[in-house]
Amino acid sequence: MGIKDSAMIAVKDCMGVKPGENVLIVSDTERDFIGVPIYEAAMELGAEAVYVEMKPRTMSGEEPPEPVAEAMLHSDVVIAPTKFSLTHTRARINACSRGARIATMPLTEGTRGLIMEMFSTGGMTADYHRMKSNISRLLSRLQGVKQARITTALGTDILVELGGRKWHEDTGLALRPGDFTNLPGGELFIAPTNANGRLVIDGTFGDFGLLETPLELLIENGMVVEAKGAHADDLKELFKKMGPGARTVAELGIGMNPKARLWGILLEDEKAGNTVHLALGNNIGFGGTCDVPLHADGIVTNPAIYIDGKKLDIGEYL
Repeated sequence: MGIKDSAMIAVKDCMGVKPGENVLIVSDTERDFIGVPIYEAAMELGAEAVYVEMKPRTMSGEEPPEPVAEAMLHSDVVIAPTKFSLTHTRARINACSRGARIATMPLTEGTRGLIMEMFSTGGMTADYHRMKSNISRLLSRLQGVKQARITTALGTDILVELGGRKWHEDTGLALRPGDFTNLPGGELFIAPTNANGRLVIDGTFGDFGLLETPLELLIENGMVVEAKGAHADDLKELFKKMGPGARTVAELGIGMNPKARLWGILLEDEKAGNTVHLALGNNIGFGGTCDVPLHADGIVTNPAIYIDGKKLDIGEYL
């Protein structure tokens, strides 16, 4: 499968683009090699497609320029292959509220060649309708769960309180007005109400890519109070710049895409089966209360997951 095939899967299968629909492709000068094929696929389907290329943002969660945000409000479909994520921006949230179907594709890490290989052969090639069925089955299992405990052989042992908040599906399908997904898709996620324990991130972390050595975080009352290991100093600088909200445990996610694997590209890595991720920072867009211009996911591989004290076998849902 080539990049044109994956672009057509994104536009036709995942977003359900129809002839005549207003489709906006938001890209930037560093990820145009993904944005242009998606634009061409939308044109091939007969859409009123518009391609907008902006200066790359400086970090995930930073708002796009006002003209781009305005164009998003007037589009039926928005697909955003960009260097930094537009997922947790008000522009994305507001456009979904107006009925736009939106897929973000934050491609922060990776060379051009690696990104193109991932897009052509990785999580985008999954059977999205089968994956949606599996995600829905797991969602039914998780409804009403009060807490999750995550442990690993590397030392992760964290209790995450869910407080009755809603789990969200990222199925890779955005077929109804207001739907939102990542591409590739494939996860269940929630905004916790509290968390306590030790988190050892051994996969990809935020905009820093695949870690060569783990990052260890000590978490008390839902906030990071200590960081050591890979990129700990960088993280502390972010905390100083962003304020205390950046220390918030913002998300617990479970990877559900059987075709996804760890590339050092967070967009796909967080969807990989047999991983969980916990994020720091912004969660205002999916049921939380923290509104800072930062959302940094940390991938934990080979976790044991206990739901209200009972071990969850993720393999049954992949």
